Amino acid sequence: MTSRREFLAGLAAASVVSGTKAIGEGSRLNIGLEVYSFRADMKRDIPGTLAKARAMGFDHVEMGDDYYGQTPEEFRKSLDAAGLKATSIHFQYDDWKKKGVDGVRRELDVFGAHWACMPWIPHQQAFTRADAERAAADFNTWAAAMAGSGHGFAYHAHGYEFQPAPEGTLFDLLAKSTDPAHVKFQMDTFWIVVPGQDCVKLLEKYPNRWRLMHLKDLRKGAPIGNQQGHADDLDSVPVGEGIIPWDKVLALARKQGVEDYFIEDESPKAMEQVPVSLKYLNSRNW
Repeated sequence: MTSRREFLAGLAAASVVSGTKAIGEGSRLNIGLEVYSFRADMKRDIPGTLAKARAMGFDHVEMGDDYYGQTPEEFRKSLDAAGLKATSIHFQYDDWKKKGVDGVRRELDVFGAHWACMPWIPHQQAFTRADAERAAADFNTWAAAMAGSGHGFAYHAHGYEFQPAPEGTLFDLLAKSTDPAHVKFQMDTFWIVVPGQDCVKLLEKYPNRWRLMHLKDLRKGAPIGNQQGHADDLDSVPVGEGIIPWDKVLALARKQGVEDYFIEDESPKAMEQVPVSLKYLNSRNW
């Protein structure tokens, strides 16, 4: 459990944001927290970690469907106790197969969440055209079913999808092979830049497909061109301290109607870095 000293330290960290809120007047961005940022802390102390997130100024979150060992109903109570709401949940590919669309919908409804995201397409050493085609067929089926009950479906790209293809890249194949009315995308800015892509160009290329965004910066000097879907956690730095041109990215994202933004930080120092990111994002009119 979190000690009083640890909890007070979390409150102190919240002061970094100078009293601003995650959804603050002037920020104009609907900023939540991707709970994965605090994964190590969540494994030790769910209520204490969620309380720290709330103290930082967040009022809503996104998380994975493992719920850190709790049932959906138990995790909903944990969020309620902390004053947090879940608006998006990541369901792994195998979980879509195992739980089925009805199971995914039931879990979303436990939380009152709208978005079901799929964060990873299983593949062997290299992501192939066959992998993309199989995923596109599943995405179309799942997304259409989700739309029928008023839920949203979005795919979160992780960098391996940018292998060359006749369409341009395999991500282009995914985009062109899926129904734009139902299959949306979640842009993780880090995982767009790491493989050598450009967030602004992809927003421009596929307007109205990007509905969610992970706000995550890449360390200056970090290697570019990695299409493996894996990177050094230390390459994740506070938003505004890396190489991503936030003025351009966020201005266009807002213009295109991106609905929800989540700060995600994969660094071991995420508990320290997330308030810095939030302060930066809330200090600007995007």
